[in-house]
Amino acid sequence: MSSVQWGGQWEHPACGATGEQTWADEDTVLSGHVCDRDGEVTWHAEWHCDECGATGDDLFDDDTVTYSDHDCGDDLEEAA
Repeated sequence: MSSVQWGGQWEHPACGATGEQTWADEDTVLSGHVCDRDGEVTWHAEWHCDECGATGDDLFDDDTVTYSDHDCGDDLEEAA
């Protein structure tokens, strides 16, 4: 199980809908938003490693598998 967790906000600019969600690293993030207007739902999200405290952020489209590319072992070795 990954110690990296994500949390973020989504927005559909065409209709103004927004929402937020949390999920695990390497999961597909879906807003579940359905409307008849064109345009993509976009996400701004941050990740946090529960083990070492590292963080990061990313922007992506809806229905994306999120990867932090964080290897906690590498960060812990550099800190030593």
